[in-house]
Amino acid sequence: MHGQEATPTPGAPAMATVDRLAAPPTVPSPDQADEGAQLFWLHCQPCHGDQGQGLTDEWRAQFPEEEQNCWQSGCHSEHGKDPPETGFVLPTAVPAVTGQGSLEKFANAHQLFAYIRGAMPYEAPGRLTDEEYLAITAYLARAHGAWDGIALNESNMVQLRLAPEEANQNVARQESELSSGDTNVLPAQEKPAQSLPGRSFLPLLLVSSLLLVTIVAGGVWLWHRRGQ
Repeated sequence: MHGQEATPTPGAPAMATVDRLAAPPTVPSPDQADEGAQLFWLHCQPCHGDQGQGLTDEWRAQFPEEEQNCWQSGCHSEHGKDPPETGFVLPTAVPAVTGQGSLEKFANAHQLFAYIRGAMPYEAPGRLTDEEYLAITAYLARAHGAWDGIALNESNMVQLRLAPEEANQNVARQESELSSGDTNVLPAQEKPAQSLPGRSFLPLLLVSSLLLVTIVAGGVWLWHRRGQ
């Protein structure tokens, strides 16, 4: 499949057409996430999008016209009918796997790995090797700003939280400012209350004074009773 070609504007300089359906560029020494990017393109991108945005109308528009509405074309299945022998039922809604709010149900990389290993690719779950699922997990973790470059394995995935990059940066900034003694980084509702000097002792002083007056008055009353 090939991406849509841009229509040149008369008189405008020629520009290279970006094929969003093409494989991502390779690097000289690919790490685990780089390998995952290639695997994501091969097994995940058709449904989840080139940026992990999901099966949006904008993404489907990158495909040839005859392949943009597979629910109607019969290559997977038509409404109310079984898919062909070599096909499968394609869901009409595919969630995003990158961006704010995505992958929130996975607390860490291990949970994500276990899910995609058991449920993906959609048409043939469990078809890939564990190494390939680990690479895809590393790629998605990197897309969320959570991967530190260390290859994922069964023992270290639990410690890798899937937090957006902005959240990680905000936490790091607040920790840095707190360590420098700047308390202004705390939200207003979390700042310690500033009480006026001596204000908190007024109720205690008042109760003590009333108690003293009561004791003195009682002593005077007893002294008068004994003198009668």
